[in-house]
Amino acid sequence: MPSTDLIVTCHPSEQSLCGQVARMMTQTLQDQGRAVLSDDLNQARFNPVISPAEYASFFRDDIPADLTDLAEHLRQAERVIFILPVWMYDMPALLKGYFERVWRPGIAYRIEGDQISPLLTHIREMVVIVTHGRNEEETDACGDATRTFFAVSLPTLLPNLQNNIRFDFYALDTPNKSAITDQLEAIRKHLTNSAEGVA
Repeated sequence: MPSTDLIVTCHPSEQSLCGQVARMMTQTLQDQGRAVLSDDLNQARFNPVISPAEYASFFRDDIPADLTDLAEHLRQAERVIFILPVWMYDMPALLKGYFERVWRPGIAYRIEGDQISPLLTHIREMVVIVTHGRNEEETDACGDATRTFFAVSLPTLLPNLQNNIRFDFYALDTPNKSAITDQLEAIRKHLTNSAEGVA
């Protein structure tokens, strides 16, 4: 059985750099013989809002019907790949809602008394690709909440995570084609090295 990768995207434009990266990664992984699951939250018309009824049963492991496929994909994945833009110094609301609704009790963890027991113990690697309008210096000055979330917060739910890799595309308001090409190649190289057992 081939190893399984889950790609989660949230950009509304298929022509965006996020869309380009997702297509490149999907093709590269499929060429390696890996199984690729894709959750495009926009195409799926994912609802990021927790309703009052859903909240009332949130801690009872009652999984809403619209989350069934998303939950199953998480349960199958050995590597999760998140491709996102930074908007207003953070991830888009659609992706934030994905984590709030899908990475929930009964899927990502179980609450037992005052203890949280992670359930996604099969995930070994996380790859995060982030696009920024501003350059790196301006981003550092303004802040980027996704850095802490993906580097510190989310890994607490992934106890067997061995690799946490991040690639950033900066200054896309004034894009440098050469820099974009170099970063795309770095991502492709990581996927190739991972397939060969190097990374």
